[in-house]
Amino acid sequence: MIFSTLVLLCTVALAGAQTPAASQSFPIPSILTPYVPTKPLYFKTPVMKPFTISKVVNWWRMNDWAQVYDIYRDGGGSCSLYNRTFWVYCDTTAYSKTTGKIVGAASNSMTLAMDFNYPNRLKDFTMIPSTGWKPAIPFTDYEASFSGNIGTRYALWTYTNCVQLTPTRAMHFFNVQKFYNAYSSKQYGNTMAIYTMDPVTNQITIERPEQYWYLNTTYPYGSFASVVVNNVAYLYGIDRLYSGNYDVHLAKVPVGYETNRNYYRYYDAASGGFSYTMPVPTARRQANAVIQGTQPFSTGTVFWSDYHNAFLLVFFNNWVDSTFRVLSAPSPIGPWNVSNTVVYQSTPGPGGYNYGGNASPIYYQKPGQVAGKDLMLQYTYQNTSNRYPNALHVTFT
Repeated sequence: MIFSTLVLLCTVALAGAQTPAASQSFPIPSILTPYVPTKPLYFKTPVMKPFTISKVVNWWRMNDWAQVYDIYRDGGGSCSLYNRTFWVYCDTTAYSKTTGKIVGAASNSMTLAMDFNYPNRLKDFTMIPSTGWKPAIPFTDYEASFSGNIGTRYALWTYTNCVQLTPTRAMHFFNVQKFYNAYSSKQYGNTMAIYTMDPVTNQITIERPEQYWYLNTTYPYGSFASVVVNNVAYLYGIDRLYSGNYDVHLAKVPVGYETNRNYYRYYDAASGGFSYTMPVPTARRQANAVIQGTQPFSTGTVFWSDYHNAFLLVFFNNWVDSTFRVLSAPSPIGPWNVSNTVVYQSTPGPGGYNYGGNASPIYYQKPGQVAGKDLMLQYTYQNTSNRYPNALHVTFT
């Protein structure tokens, strides 16, 4: 995921303390992808359907096939606002189709889904000549002032879906990564991006309330997975430092108060409740974890499945075996079944293992379809010289 070319083309230095909000807007194509959202219900005992697959349709590479440039990207997650579904990706590079030479790069980009029936067809609206090669998620003024520094750069990366708060507003979490050079980097925490969609002007505005929403001295809530239930956003974060990616921690905030830290509460498994006191990860805090996996987590998606009458966590582990697995629970808090049932084994490319796997159930929640029976799975495929997202459609029996 570290492109040496990006060090030259998209570099910024480490900023200091939190800075004022960063904001920018993009015009987006007026392409509608209607869906029917589901309202999660609670069941003491989920009526589980099998996780065996009856059908797989592999859509392969997700791309804007009409682009004037050849675009490569990795990671990412989906988001839906006002019947427009778009994807946010990590490191993105543009190459000339005639010469094969690199012409631009950014640490993240956005592209719109054109048709749910063909999920590999996208429409770029940030990595195009009219917008330049700036990232979709804005750097703060302080970060941007270091643009062009060859020795150091900042990257804002996401590997999960956004959290839809209202029909026109969503929140999304990004890891904030500092590169000292092409081979050395450090994650300093995560940042929150707020998306606001104007369906009249077809503009999306992206804001960062602060440079860091959670520093790496705490858990990166929201960077692993998120789900909204009964107007409450549940934000999951992995303890990478002390648990080796096995423990998942949970915070929650009422919708409408997501930019106010005073309304955030944090789960304590020992008491089974939430507290306004944020746990301090100076050691492994298993008593605060909502999930203690039997495999280390890498990337994942939490969502409600009508078909399974349960919340599902579809994930990749950190053992780079390119396999989608699933956990289930009757509520976003749990208790989570950690049997690690295999959903689908993706085939890695010549560059090694696949990574960045997540699920996008929104693609198959149309009228007449039972949400959760069909899933779109997305992952990053590594070719010999580049990497790009692949999509596939799986149907449970």
